[in-house]
Amino acid sequence: MNKSVTKKKSWVKKLFIGLGISFVLLLAAMIILPIMYKDEIKNLALKEVNKMLLADVDVKDFDLTIISTFPNLTAQFDSVTVTGRDTFDKVELVNVERLKVHLDFWSLFGDKFEIKGFSLVKPKIDVRILKNGVANYDIMKPDSLKTPEEEEPSAFKLSLKHYEITEGQVRYDDRSSNMFADLVNLNHSGSGDLTADIIDFDTKTTIDGLTFKMDGMKYLSKVKTDLVANILMEFTEKSSKFTLRENTLALNNFKLSVDGFYEMLENKSNMDLKLNTSKSTFKDLLSLIPAFYRTGYENMVTNGSLALNAAIKGVLDDKNYPSWNVGLKVSNASIKYPDLPEQLKSIQIDAKSTFPGGSNLNKMTADVDKFHVEFVKNTVDATLKLRNIMTDPAIDTKIKAFVDLATLGKVIPLVEGESYNGLLNADIALKGNMSSIDKGRYEEFNALGTLELKDMIYQSPDLPKAVNISEMLFKFTPRNLNLVAFKGKTGNSDFNVNGTIDNYLEYMFKDEKLKGDFRFSSNYLDLDELMGYAPTSTEEAPVEPNPNSTEEAITIPANIDFNLNANIAKLRYSGLDITNVTGNVGLKDETAYLNSVQMNAMGGTVGLSGKYNTSNPYQPSVDFAYSLKQIDIQTLAKTFVTTTKFAPILKYVKGDVSSNLTLNTKVTPDFSPILSTVNSLGDFSATSVTISGFEPLAKIGNALKMDKLGASQNLKNIVAYFKIADGKLTLQKPMNLKIGNITTETEGWTALDQTIGYVMKMNIPKEDIPQVLLKNIEKGLDKINGLVPQLKLADLPAFIPVNVNIGGTTTSPKITTDIENSIKNLTGNLKNTVKDAAKEVVTKVKDSVKTVVTEKVKEVKEDVSARIQKEKQQILDQGQKQANALKAEGKKQADNVRAEGDKAAQKLIDEAGGNPLKKKAAEIAAKKLRDEANSKANKIESEANSKADGIMNTAREKADAVK
Repeated sequence: MNKSVTKKKSWVKKLFIGLGISFVLLLAAMIILPIMYKDEIKNLALKEVNKMLLADVDVKDFDLTIISTFPNLTAQFDSVTVTGRDTFDKVELVNVERLKVHLDFWSLFGDKFEIKGFSLVKPKIDVRILKNGVANYDIMKPDSLKTPEEEEPSAFKLSLKHYEITEGQVRYDDRSSNMFADLVNLNHSGSGDLTADIIDFDTKTTIDGLTFKMDGMKYLSKVKTDLVANILMEFTEKSSKFTLRENTLALNNFKLSVDGFYEMLENKSNMDLKLNTSKSTFKDLLSLIPAFYRTGYENMVTNGSLALNAAIKGVLDDKNYPSWNVGLKVSNASIKYPDLPEQLKSIQIDAKSTFPGGSNLNKMTADVDKFHVEFVKNTVDATLKLRNIMTDPAIDTKIKAFVDLATLGKVIPLVEGESYNGLLNADIALKGNMSSIDKGRYEEFNALGTLELKDMIYQSPDLPKAVNISEMLFKFTPRNLNLVAFKGKTGNSDFNVNGTIDNYLEYMFKDEKLKGDFRFSSNYLDLDELMGYAPTSTEEAPVEPNPNSTEEAITIPANIDFNLNANIAKLRYSGLDITNVTGNVGLKDETAYLNSVQMNAMGGTVGLSGKYNTSNPYQPSVDFAYSLKQIDIQTLAKTFVTTTKFAPILKYVKGDVSSNLTLNTKVTPDFSPILSTVNSLGDFSATSVTISGFEPLAKIGNALKMDKLGASQNLKNIVAYFKIADGKLTLQKPMNLKIGNITTETEGWTALDQTIGYVMKMNIPKEDIPQVLLKNIEKGLDKINGLVPQLKLADLPAFIPVNVNIGGTTTSPKITTDIENSIKNLTGNLKNTVKDAAKEVVTKVKDSVKTVVTEKVKEVKEDVSARIQKEKQQILDQGQKQANALKAEGKKQADNVRAEGDKAAQKLIDEAGGNPLKKKAAEIAAKKLRDEANSKANKIESEANSKADGIMNTAREKADAVK
């Protein structure tokens, strides 16, 4: 082999050895580096989070890897939660199953870790904004709260190239704007160099179910969403501009795109956006309507033309709004399902809204020039025109409809088990300005018509029974909606409602409160049937809901004020038959009120009052009071599980009880009380009850060697006062009982977890004490008394005090007593007993003589003192009478001054009318008038009170002078 070949082989060999060594070193680095930097990166990440957030962040697990994502280093955080504090205590803003952060490998050797991308796996995001604008996402720590260390630059640098979210759940509940959105199974990704000044950013989004509501109206309901958007983002020192390039949005089958840009300047925004729906048809539009999309949509045949346009252009700042032009036009359309005999036809829709731009929103228009549909001899027609919407809305609308509900199933597929019957007839016309209503000039506003429903029968698999409405009639007037009749039945229940709804126009156009006054009556109301009630065991575990639950309770709207007087002959609830239910129910300010509700139930009478507040829809609060008279205890215990959680003894008691209670608690969305939040004060009393089978009482008998205590006991004249707080029922004062011949004073508590702590102070008759405990003690006493039989120097008392301590749980009580020590302590030292008895005889003789002399001296002193006191009191009474008269006259004059001030102030407000500027000026002037009147009235009262105090000071001086 020549030298050149040898050298070549040697070079190749060295190359492979070098590559092998490099590979081994690289592999070693990929294994060792994550171990070296794991704790450092985790601690730095948590440190950065705590520097920025006013929230509690928790991470269950953390890992660092490079092998699968080389050349990036991936930090993986498992089970990441961000939980609120204070107002949003224990509410999880974010709960992420897995967070992956991709770091630049070479940045490990620099001064900052560069974040190249991140991914969120199965995040749950729960955004809540309260009415006052306080939001649970507002958790960034302000600079004023940061320590000098926290103000240091971050150890991380954001150099994003890509991010993604998979299988996300997002809930957005904004109570301040009355806006709600729910995103189910969100998958989203974005790619682009976010560190550049000009970014070509690509995003893809899919959502399995998008729901959006605003002002109580649902615009989208579980809509499948697919968005692909390419955005050109340009950043300069003075502006940020976002230009929409290639983009498509699919909402169910409805496809659209948006062209144009949105530019953010220093004090304003500029935009030019146009909607493009050229690829969508009338059928595609119908996919957004659940009634059409939920069943048979694919086979549905449609005809007709669709034109949908929307454009928004101009400046948005503190005063100005951009112009817009939105229009929808459907012409000569029809809808036919192949399996149904009839079709919806002659569908005509012409609706639009325009605004020229600028600051005067009164130039906005909203029109429905035509809405028409026909099917099976039924017709529906409607028109609407709105002008001057912001200051004095002018409305012109007409609605005419005649529909045989039985024909709906001939044109629209119904779910299995769903059917309609009955006739709907509507003929309504509203025309006029809101100012006419505000000023009470109802003759200037045309509001006429009726909405009538007859012989309606509605069946649905979602309802336990069919609903049969024999008659419903609304009459429209400018002043109110008159519910002339609303009669019906469902299952075993019947109902009859009538009343009026006031302020309905102000509610529709000015968001003022809707007011109603109704009368409800029923011969029989079966709530168990309506609510699907099923009896539950009293042994169930206490309900403690997840505080992060996004389920909402039945809420009371903030802008209604309803009053309902009820009269129900018979009602069934929670397995109980209740009769003669009367009372008042009010709905106002997100709260339902019970006022003076009376009923007969559980063998006695029940009075209820209280309120149910839903300002927090996730955990509403209940303030409640009841008055029970002669209620059967067993029925109470079986019906209301909560009572046996705090008072398990009730399951073993028979008889009638009377009770009063006030209670405050939070409840779950299904109205179950959250027992740990229950705060209550109450009492109960019973003339006579029987208790049997109660294990703690049997164990007390065993501990005292008095087995008869465990037998059935009859207790009389029971009175107890209790409170419930922090998951514990506590007796507020000792409860006195007589168990057989034993008088007992009981104190203690029962906790939610069924632990107990009671002390029973018993006075046990001597004859009931077991002889085995008395035998030795009585022998000693007999010896002492034998020395001087006449005096009987030592003996056991008739009653022996014994303490019984009860601990453990209600199902496994632990009993301890001090009966043996108590008996020994009573006898004491026999020698001392004899000495004490002798001393007592001598003392009694001395005390008898002393008592006679003392009582005579005391009698004379008391006569003189009584005369002086009577004279002093007469002087003080006369002075008080004069002072009271002077104060009353001063208050009367002051009240007159305040009334005159209020009258003048109200006159100013009334004269201002509906003009908002005049009204605001009048309110300021009126306040000044009231303040001046109140100041003058206060001065009058103060002077009268000062004079009255002077009269009383003089009277006291005269009284003190009497000797």
